[in-house]
Amino acid sequence: MNPFQFIMAIQQKMQQDPSFANKFNRSVSELSNVPGLQQQVMRIAQIGDENERQKVIDKLPKDAKRAVKGILDLLNDYNLL
Repeated sequence: MNPFQFIMAIQQKMQQDPSFANKFNRSVSELSNVPGLQQQVMRIAQIGDENERQKVIDKLPKDAKRAVKGILDLLNDYNLL
């Protein structure tokens, strides 16, 4: 899935599911506190191999790691990854 399709899938899910939208918005607000992290999350979300994804996440600072893990877990829970 390319970045545009990925964003469209998230937006569609947010419109359909208010619970997902609230959780996603809360998690994104955490990401906003770390400069450049939003772009990093988009890149990580596009990594298909779980082991490779985990390697990239492990290199992040502690606060960033927690925020990224929260977003990825949410996307996995709703089958968007």
